[in-house]
Amino acid sequence: MKNKIIVFTDESAFGKATLEHGKMLAQIFDAEVQEVNIAKKTDLNVFIRDDSILCFVMPVAYSKKESFFNVKRARKWIRKSRVPVFTVGNFEPKTNDYQQIILPLDIHCQEKELALWASYFPAYFQKNCPHIPKENVLIHLIFNQYKDEFLHKKVQNNVDFAKKMFDNLELTYKLHSFTNVDNIHTFGLQFAQKTENSVLLYLMPEYNSLVDLIFGPVSNRLLGNKEQIPVLCLNARDDIFVLCR
Repeated sequence: MKNKIIVFTDESAFGKATLEHGKMLAQIFDAEVQEVNIAKKTDLNVFIRDDSILCFVMPVAYSKKESFFNVKRARKWIRKSRVPVFTVGNFEPKTNDYQQIILPLDIHCQEKELALWASYFPAYFQKNCPHIPKENVLIHLIFNQYKDEFLHKKVQNNVDFAKKMFDNLELTYKLHSFTNVDNIHTFGLQFAQKTENSVLLYLMPEYNSLVDLIFGPVSNRLLGNKEQIPVLCLNARDDIFVLCR
């Protein structure tokens, strides 16, 4: 496992909370924290393609008046990153945070990468936080049951992949199927809020859809969310083989 977490901080409440989230994630994944003060106008692009980094932790506020990274700036930067990015708000983590992993799966085969990351949390909790009971760390696999047969099969393919992997790794998980959900990712925020102590996983889209252009990108709702749910953002990697069938 890579052993460095880059934490972007500033003097705001967002920056201070981000450092605490970084420390908690470092404990879970047995990593070291490297703090980068974004107020000093550091060239953050030097980190984007550094494969020695496990992940970034980034403070995101809805308004640029509150933090260096507002939603628009954060979305633009995350899309360039080959490394996963955790986005957090201005609330410091609770002692039992990150124990409920919310994994929304939809129709894209690249979302199997989200399932891989979801499996890391319980595995590393067991290894590095043995005082936390195994059953306390739970993956919630949520998905929409489409009426369209083609879409239904694509979602089910992702769900079956995740189930098989979690079963092989002997991880604790629950399946939650829903109908008539407009967007499973924004619905994931509502689910995470009810579950508490959660982290939401999200695969960044490569391009904006027509719906995004009309109503705004889904990521606008997730990044800097008012529910203060940490979001793990991944970009689909073109150098990783993902089985689509």
